[in-house]
Amino acid sequence: MKRREILKSAGCMLFLPALESFGQNRTAPDETKVKRLFCVSMGYGLFTDVLPQADGADYAFSEHMDPLKKHREHFTLYSKMKFGGSHVRDHKCFVGNTATNPDSLDQIVASHVGHLTRVRNVVTFISHAHHHIVASWRNRLPVMPIQSTRLLFETLFAKTDTKTQERLLAHKKSVLDGSLEEAKALMKRVSGRDRQRLEEYFAALRESEQELNKSIAWLNEPRQDVEFPVAPQLENNFLASDVDKKRFLENPRQIQRGIAFDMIYKAFRFDITRVVNFYMTGLDHDHHITTHNVPKSENARNSLTKYDSSFYSLLSHFYDKLASTNVESGGTLMDETVTVATGNNSVSQTMGPHNGNEIPVFVAGGQFSNHGGHVIRKGETTCDIYLSILQQFGILRDHFGNSKRVIQL
Repeated sequence: MKRREILKSAGCMLFLPALESFGQNRTAPDETKVKRLFCVSMGYGLFTDVLPQADGADYAFSEHMDPLKKHREHFTLYSKMKFGGSHVRDHKCFVGNTATNPDSLDQIVASHVGHLTRVRNVVTFISHAHHHIVASWRNRLPVMPIQSTRLLFETLFAKTDTKTQERLLAHKKSVLDGSLEEAKALMKRVSGRDRQRLEEYFAALRESEQELNKSIAWLNEPRQDVEFPVAPQLENNFLASDVDKKRFLENPRQIQRGIAFDMIYKAFRFDITRVVNFYMTGLDHDHHITTHNVPKSENARNSLTKYDSSFYSLLSHFYDKLASTNVESGGTLMDETVTVATGNNSVSQTMGPHNGNEIPVFVAGGQFSNHGGHVIRKGETTCDIYLSILQQFGILRDHFGNSKRVIQL
């Protein structure tokens, strides 16, 4: 049986966006200007030697950043920051320190706005190799990512028929009810420390219960027909040669990334989810080797610049779509979406590969006042930015990770 027939026989349905006609014109608690968050990170790190060195609004674009030039007024480049990480901790770039910060940036925002959409949030990961790395954390535990574009599509746009869903949800509810009863019984027989751990377990179960009830409530909502995206046509003058196009823009992994970006855009456009965390590693195995050869090889430095430029092509294409999509508020999807793009670590000739001392962060959307400029924050923590982004969503916290400082974005 063909896959199409399997999906048909399983009663596959596709999601609709929130429609005013069906009473779905929902607003976030304490309505804010920004409504969506997209966190995207490059696992091998971005090459910082070739980023702009001058700060301010008149900084000159590096040649390999050419795809981003047309969106200069839509983003701010922050550079030379730290997040306290290393090669083995780079997957915590959006959480800072799980000892004091149990949830990553995306999960905190999802807890605030996730109930407004069919899908609370999405965590996805695309790599050239089989990895189990994540950049999203909840209750100090890593969130399992979606690792294929097909599964990402089915998660966002396709579900089984209502009766099948009802059976699955009823089973989940019975398991959850049993877990809660078992945990309550244990509370009377454990030590103080174990009781604290059980309280955390209770909290996680209660969150699961709320999300399960939300899934049940969504069962009878109408659904939308969305076709599986085709590979995007990426423009990049820096990678104009046939050799570079084939290696960096037409690479199968780059095509997968482009398709994933398109799905994320459509999920935002149709209000299927408002929070996405997308972790990427290299285009191929050579990408990782190249980062380690940067201190001693000019060829490696040239290659890494091209790898990074392919990443900027994806960002630019995504920005194109956000900036060209109008929303009911009178602005664009770009205005209502905060995109945080970073390297989970950084690479430089002097500091070597995978260091956590010169992190660049591109913050786009939200109509922030620093847009169009380059802000050098040497030695400051990236968590300052993330704490400040939480404020933009109306989430008032006095700290995030190792930051207690809100800055102007």
